[in-house]
Amino acid sequence: MELVNRSGPEGLQVTLIRGLGAERACAEQELLDAHVPLALSDRMAWATYLDRHEAWFLLVRDATGRACAGVAIEKVRTRAMPGHLILHIARFGRSLSAEVCKVLLEAAARLARKAPRVLRLQVNVFSLHGRETIALTLKELGFHEVQRPSTYRHTLTVDLIPSEDEIFATFDKSARNLIRASKKKSLRSQVITDPAYAARLKELQLEALQRTGGHSHTDDWQTILSLSREHPSLSGVFGLFVGEDTAPESMAAFGWVCNHGDHGEYRAAGSTRRGDTRIPFGYLLLWDMICWSKATGAEWFDMGGVTLADSEGNSLQGISSFKRCFSRQVAEVGAEWVLDAAPVRSRIANVISNRAKNMRNWVKKKA
Repeated sequence: MELVNRSGPEGLQVTLIRGLGAERACAEQELLDAHVPLALSDRMAWATYLDRHEAWFLLVRDATGRACAGVAIEKVRTRAMPGHLILHIARFGRSLSAEVCKVLLEAAARLARKAPRVLRLQVNVFSLHGRETIALTLKELGFHEVQRPSTYRHTLTVDLIPSEDEIFATFDKSARNLIRASKKKSLRSQVITDPAYAARLKELQLEALQRTGGHSHTDDWQTILSLSREHPSLSGVFGLFVGEDTAPESMAAFGWVCNHGDHGEYRAAGSTRRGDTRIPFGYLLLWDMICWSKATGAEWFDMGGVTLADSEGNSLQGISSFKRCFSRQVAEVGAEWVLDAAPVRSRIANVISNRAKNMRNWVKKKA
């Protein structure tokens, strides 16, 4: 381990672990034994299945030497400037204290400025209650906020502390009726891990994105299914079928849910439209994902982003209306901040990247 930062008054120490060896595994287990929640993006399992074997991990110990926090730093190679890197921290903040957040951000910024060939450090903030404090620290360290973040800013939350029956009773009457009707009409959802479903998952996700006008990006379902099979308490993919046939081509919809320690996340979904049933597919799937999150120890559920009431023209408004049948509790959780570790080279990379993007858009219009 390499000492990266030390906080005088609180006695906090931040050490850097490089790679995914035994040292990283021990640090992660120490945090879990201390009941410190870790986001999926901070887990070794996530880095392993994404083939991020060079990932870094910042471990925080308090004045007594007890492990009290940890975050992963992903190293992303940029095509705009070959040989250069972008450092990325996902879902930062969560339930961490202000002091821990500050010492971690100081350590990450120091690493970004010292490491060779690093263009910038990108931090995706995700916090129910600490966004403003984290923002002040980021400004002090020289970060600037991205006005069009790559992650959602607002979401809907569901409290998972009550019993399943009590949670179910908080849903809109229409949602409760549709969940019951789904079961009566022979709709069934089940956890799927077989790689044979990967192609169908991609098809359903693309079809849903085309309907909503979303980005054409699809997830690596072979990898996600492997992760879900090996770590069923961290990732779950639920497939929905009409009737008894559970062959891949018969899957009508799916939902992907992730465990981030203290909360579960509605990560992705997809569906097709069928004329043989009028029951919407998403209600039963979402209910099962909420139950899965509660069973894995999550205290609340993140609905995966929501549009606000004043954005009615948004193509995702229909999805947001669906989510509001399960919760009306809107929370501002997300933001994206960037530190230019090498300002000149970072600006050059931005120019190259923007020109390449404009060229791709021009080619699409001509096609």
